[in-house]
Amino acid sequence: MTQPRKPSIEECDAAITRKGGPFELETIMHNGVQEKFWVQGLKTMRELVLDGLPRGGDAVMVNAPVPEPGPKEERIDTTFAQVWARSLALAVWLRARGVRKGSFVAIIGYNSVEWIVSWCAIELLGAVPVMVNAALQPEPFAHCLNITNPVVVLCDAPSAVMCGRVAPRLKNVGPIFSFNEHAWLDKSCKVPVIDLTTLKAAKEDTDDIVSGNGLGLHDFGPESDGVIFFTSGTTGFPKAVLSNQRAALHNLHSGKFLMARTAMRMGAPADMAIQFAMAPPEKQSVALLCIPLFHATAGEGWLQKLIHMNQKLVLLRRWNVADAVKACVDYQCGVIGGVPAVVVAIIQHPDLPKDHKFESTLNGGAASPARLANDLRTRWPDMSIAVGWGMTETNALTTAIVGDDYVARPKAAGWPMPFVDIKIVDPETRKELPRNTVGAILSRGPNNMTCYYNNEKATRETLINGYVDTGDAGYLDDEGVMYISDRIKDIIIRGGENIASEEVENAVYTDDRVAEAAAVPVPDDMLGELVAVAVSLRKGCTATPQQIQEHVHNRVRPHARPAFVWVSDDLLPRNVNGKLVKTDIKKIVGELYAKHLARAKM
Repeated sequence: MTQPRKPSIEECDAAITRKGGPFELETIMHNGVQEKFWVQGLKTMRELVLDGLPRGGDAVMVNAPVPEPGPKEERIDTTFAQVWARSLALAVWLRARGVRKGSFVAIIGYNSVEWIVSWCAIELLGAVPVMVNAALQPEPFAHCLNITNPVVVLCDAPSAVMCGRVAPRLKNVGPIFSFNEHAWLDKSCKVPVIDLTTLKAAKEDTDDIVSGNGLGLHDFGPESDGVIFFTSGTTGFPKAVLSNQRAALHNLHSGKFLMARTAMRMGAPADMAIQFAMAPPEKQSVALLCIPLFHATAGEGWLQKLIHMNQKLVLLRRWNVADAVKACVDYQCGVIGGVPAVVVAIIQHPDLPKDHKFESTLNGGAASPARLANDLRTRWPDMSIAVGWGMTETNALTTAIVGDDYVARPKAAGWPMPFVDIKIVDPETRKELPRNTVGAILSRGPNNMTCYYNNEKATRETLINGYVDTGDAGYLDDEGVMYISDRIKDIIIRGGENIASEEVENAVYTDDRVAEAAAVPVPDDMLGELVAVAVSLRKGCTATPQQIQEHVHNRVRPHARPAFVWVSDDLLPRNVNGKLVKTDIKKIVGELYAKHLARAKM
């Protein structure tokens, strides 16, 4: 029997985005360029919070471990109503400390209810959350605060201690407050503590927050500043990625669109596909969040869906696969995702019951193992499986592929969203290349960042005529599906964590024995890539790989610690201009690392 023809992506997108429907597109201006974007959908994150939190009521919003130093096994449920009340009280408190529309307010910490309350309170004021990576070492940690100059800093206990240590280096940074007790970590830390569970505010003040009375929001809208995340760069220091409300919020409506596109690809008529995508959930879904909220995938896609769809979010204190599996079982988590390494670790763990049911997963942030799609489909035939590609500068979701299409193309990054234009160009000439030809990936759309805040040079180099130069190499096939094939920027991606090679190299160069250093990626089945380092030594010096690793260990964040070091007897490969040839070094180190693994298995 002949199978019915599957509609093309172009046919699906044209039918779903038709005029008058919930996914209609309109022309807007973004970064000086005409773009297409959703007509409908929420316009600001303040609107998201005002709508979603009160609607959630007494349903549990977050299940999380008690704050440290309490045992991680002791957990607390927090309802939408409780998060709503605490967010309003904190918004009043922040307003009393000078926070206004467009003010930068830093949040620093690992996943917690307090982090989420802080984010919601900042958005209620039309202010801009500055989400600092809590895993940073002192120098880049201080750098993030100094280039954004937040008027207030809210942080967890470990970050409060770090703030205290770097305080002498901070310039034009407002007062710092911890939403957790920190004496158990460092009794000398002077950062004041606020208890968000007991913070109170007068009703007339919270009413003003809800109504917007006196908040100066008359010109607040989709083009207002929305969020700042930080991304690793080839300088080794994070760059502050500023995006407007529209770009930061696009994941919510774009995710619904993907559901409609997938339904049409499966054979549903356009009207039925749209109705399916827009229907409210029949029951509350339970999602396990294993990636930090200070990354765009979690801090936008997961957090926004939590609020808008009234999900229940289960948090871990830190990533640990045994804890993740236990949480899945104890709280019947049906949604998992983030980076592929997280999903692989969970589904392969022996403690996961054979009959545990997962409803959906969306992976991104790093390359997926080729077998992952088929493994998921085989074990959970009814599970919605997807992979997406994006970056901090494109506010996460930019391309995606779902369901049978993903199983058929397990190494694909997916089709672009209907408002995204992907261009493949020659890295040198910048001329557009034909289909199935590998080149530099450029991405244009209203989901792109506004700029690298306080870094005009980097903005000019990365954002050109509306296109973000992604630093990735890849191609579009005959059907317009994008594939990632390599990386042009000098970045290592370990389990979704971007690590600038220079960040590692700078730490290695503090070892006086080292003459040359080059950090390169080596492949890893679980995390995608690990950090490896090639070094040559100064004349007369000796050092073992283990000694180099020991020297670097406390000078970089945990993700950036080298898993393998090659100490070369000769100078490292260089070109005629004297520049280290990373491609040659990567090949040598990769071969040596493969032999190292083979020996380890013997």
